[in-house]
Amino acid sequence: MVALANALVHEAHELEDEEAGSQPQQPYVGMRFDTLEDAREHYNRYALMEGFSIKSNTYYRSAYTGVVEKQQFCCNKFRKPVERVGIPDVPSSRKNTTCPSSPEQDVEDDVEEHTFKKKRKRETVKQTKCHAKMVVKLKDDRWEVITFIADHNHPLIEKPSLSKYLRAHQGIPPEQKKLPTHLNDCNLTAGKMMMLMSSYYGSELIVPYTAKAIHNHCSKLKAPTKDIDIEETLNYFCKVMENDPGFFFKCKTDAEGRTENLFWVDGAARKAYAEAYHDCVSFDATYLMNMHNMPFAPFIGINRHGQSIMLGCGFVRQELASSYDWLFDAFLEAMDRLAPDNIITDQDVAMAQSIKRKFPRTIHRCCRWHIMKKAQEKLGPVLARNPDLVKDFNECIDFSFTPAEFERKWAALQLKYEGLMHGHFEKLYEDRATWVPCYFKFRFFPFLQSTQRSEGFNAVFKCYVNPHKSILNFVKQYEKIQVHILVREGGNDYRTEHLECTKMVAFPH
Repeated sequence: MVALANALVHEAHELEDEEAGSQPQQPYVGMRFDTLEDAREHYNRYALMEGFSIKSNTYYRSAYTGVVEKQQFCCNKFRKPVERVGIPDVPSSRKNTTCPSSPEQDVEDDVEEHTFKKKRKRETVKQTKCHAKMVVKLKDDRWEVITFIADHNHPLIEKPSLSKYLRAHQGIPPEQKKLPTHLNDCNLTAGKMMMLMSSYYGSELIVPYTAKAIHNHCSKLKAPTKDIDIEETLNYFCKVMENDPGFFFKCKTDAEGRTENLFWVDGAARKAYAEAYHDCVSFDATYLMNMHNMPFAPFIGINRHGQSIMLGCGFVRQELASSYDWLFDAFLEAMDRLAPDNIITDQDVAMAQSIKRKFPRTIHRCCRWHIMKKAQEKLGPVLARNPDLVKDFNECIDFSFTPAEFERKWAALQLKYEGLMHGHFEKLYEDRATWVPCYFKFRFFPFLQSTQRSEGFNAVFKCYVNPHKSILNFVKQYEKIQVHILVREGGNDYRTEHLECTKMVAFPH
C-alpha cells in the first residue's frame, strides 16, 4: 500500500510538472519548462502545427540580479494595423504662375522633387492587433506558463505546405542541416539540392524549407574570407602532415604578406612519381581561377592503366616566367630533384623559358591541338581557297616518320606553293621541333599529342570545385579527387592481376 501511495504521489507530481512531449500540445496555465528556450521552442512548434508565427515580445528583468524573470511570446500580428498614407502626385511644374521664381525657389523645388524618389519595395507582415500569446515566469528555477490566450483574430495557415513561409518557421531546422551541408561539400547548387529534396520527400510542396533557405545555409558555410583563407589553408596543410608524413607544401608571399604562389602534393603522389610515373607529365595553367584570381596549375601523370593521376597542384598569381620558375623549383624539391623525362604544355612563351631553365634535360613538347587551332585562325582564308594545300600540309605533318623526311616534304611544299608558304607557315616551321610528331618518335608520349590529359582533369575539377570558393575548399576537393583516383586504380589493379581477357577466335565460313 505504501508503494502504491508513493507511486500515486509520484504520478501526481509528474502531472503537475507536465512538459512538452514530442508532439506539441496546446500550452496551458501551469505547464512548466526547464529553460526559457524550451518554452519558446514548444510554443513555436505549437504555432507551426496551428499555422501562425510567433515573436518574442516584452520581458521583465530583475533589478537586483539582472536575470530575466518573465517573458511574453505572442503572435507576430500583435501590433496595431498601420494606416499607410499614399504619396500625393507631384506636379510636373512647380513654378509659381503669378510671380517669377527666384534661384532659391528653384533649388528648393529640385530638393523637394528628389524627396519623392521611388523607394525600394519591402514586404511587411499585415498586423491585426492579435491578442494570442503565452507568458512564462521563472518559479523555483523553472519556467511556468502564467498566461495563455489561444484565440486569433485573423485566419491561420491551413495548408501545411505554406507554413515554411511564416517568419518564425523559415530556414532549415537544426536537426536537418547535416544533409544540405554534405551536399554543399559535393559542390551542388541550391537548385539541385532542392531537386534532390523534392525527390526525397516526394514533392517540393512538402519540403519543410525553401530553396532560398538552402541558399542562405550554404552561404553561411562558405570558407573563410580572403584575409584568412591562406592562413587557414596552411594550418590545414600542417594537420594533413600529421597523418601523411610524405605530404609536401610550399608557399611564397610578397613584401606585403600576400600569397603569390602555392604548391602542394600528397605522399602517395610523390611515391608514385619517384617509383614509376616520372616519364611523362602534362602541365597546363589554363584552368579556371579561384576567388583570389590565381590560375590553377596541376601536374598530371599517366599510370600503368592509362589513367590520369595528379602529381602535384599549384596556384600562381601571375603567369610569368618567374612564377613558373618558383613553381618548378617547388616541384623539384618535392620530388627529390627528379625532373620529368618528358613534359607537354600549351604554347606559352613564359612557360617554355622556365622549363628550359629548370628542366634542362627534359624533352618539352607543345600541344598540337593549340598550335593547329591557332594556325586555323591565322591561315583559314588561305587554306579555304587551296584545298590541295590542306591535304599536302597534313600529309607532311602526319606521315613524316623522320625529321629528314619532314624536311624534304616541307621543301617540296614550298616549291609547289611558292607564293603561299610564308607568314605563319614560317612560324610553324621555326617551332617544328616542339610539335611535329616525327621529332618525338623515340620519346615516351603515350598516345599523347596535346594537353588533353590536363583538359580532361579540368572537366573533372569543374564537377568538384566552385571557383568562387576558397583555396581551402579547393584543397579539400582535391583530396576527394585523389581518393577517387586511387579507388579506380585499385579496381584496375584487381582486373590486371586476377582477371584475364577471353580470346576471340574468328572461324572461317
